[in-house]
Amino acid sequence: MYNQRVERSAGYAGILFVIVVLLAVLLPGMPPPSEATPADIGAYMSAHRSMWLFANWLAFPGVVLFLWFAVQLRAYLRLAPQIDDGLPTYAFAAAVTTVAVELAWSALAMTVAFHPAAVLGDNVVRMLYDAYNLVGAMFTAPLVAMMFAVSHSGRRHGSLPAGLVWWGYLSALLMAVSTLSVFFTTGFLALAGLGALVIGVVPFAIWTIWVSVVLIRAPRGVPGDAVVVRATEVDVVAGPV
Repeated sequence: MYNQRVERSAGYAGILFVIVVLLAVLLPGMPPPSEATPADIGAYMSAHRSMWLFANWLAFPGVVLFLWFAVQLRAYLRLAPQIDDGLPTYAFAAAVTTVAVELAWSALAMTVAFHPAAVLGDNVVRMLYDAYNLVGAMFTAPLVAMMFAVSHSGRRHGSLPAGLVWWGYLSALLMAVSTLSVFFTTGFLALAGLGALVIGVVPFAIWTIWVSVVLIRAPRGVPGDAVVVRATEVDVVAGPV
């Protein structure tokens, strides 16, 4: 029998995931800009080492929460009565890809601060910090795919509120724009700058909370009349030949 509490638990996991992400962003404070000197980067890592390592270690509980959210979101979308068009599975594959890149990104971030900058040397610090910022800009690519697939599935099958669908489209677009920060060292879209962070993270956080609320308040992922349609289809298939 379908357990509604399982789906609701995924909604709570999504909200907790956003809290973990916000903690990871806020705890160490704003890191140096991408064009900072190795000396400035080393000084920041030395002053914020514990918080920096802890913030990136939070990827561990974040991954656990996000995967459970993604698994149940896929199940939610696949309960729509129409033929499965593959969008929920595509969204889940994008979520798994996001998790893999996120773990690599966090490990790279911790590498920057694990040893003092004086031990690593200026060139190594520069290379590691650039790699950290560039991976951070591009790891949002699978999230764009996930949000688009979820929104498109929700629109096609009517399994998500219209407002959430269009917010998902907009959030995917904004996050895609944020990846353009790889071309800038100054300005609003500067790599690792506040502008790219805001348009990349904030819309996604709002979208995740909104989806989580839907999972908590409307288990089974389909309107009541759609449930009846699904039951009718099963009866037809299971009936006598």
